[in-house]
Amino acid sequence: MSTQLLALSYALVAALLLNIWIATRWSTAFKISLILLTACLYVGTYLGLREMQGWPTTDPMPDEARFRLLWAKIDEPDKSSGSEGRIYLWIQKLDVADRLVGQPRAYSLPFRPDLAEEVEAAINKVGEGALLNGRMTRGLLKERSPDDLHIRDLSMIDDGDSEATGLRDDRILLEFTEMPRSPLPAKFID
Repeated sequence: MSTQLLALSYALVAALLLNIWIATRWSTAFKISLILLTACLYVGTYLGLREMQGWPTTDPMPDEARFRLLWAKIDEPDKSSGSEGRIYLWIQKLDVADRLVGQPRAYSLPFRPDLAEEVEAAINKVGEGALLNGRMTRGLLKERSPDDLHIRDLSMIDDGDSEATGLRDDRILLEFTEMPRSPLPAKFID
């Protein structure tokens, strides 16, 4: 319904522009500028609606965001098509008590092999029925050894990122923790 209403309103605006073009004695340059401005508004509306229609957002995730991982998809780089690869996360934010808040949101992150490995491991756990909470950080990577006792800070590794203004989006780091399953209530048999 909303798409049909939007198409009808675009047709109405086009009819009004045609009326202005035919019925007024304004300069041709002014009339052309009105048409160009309206065309730019159409493009802006289309791009804005894309965000509302479920396309993953490329907006950066908030720093220190806590979320529940619902699912993810990894598109690896493809040299034949020129694709740089993306990592798509479908998440839902958590409050301080680890309760779900708001609606799920899809995010699109740049592909990095280390990030893809973390997300792949998380997908496998979610596929096995685990509940995973995640946290996004920038610039600080905590790498755990297999026995989970050793935590190493790799934030000082020189990877060529010497921007003084801040960290780039490809420095996004994710940390996933498995939540314990809540026990099912006892069944009462009459």
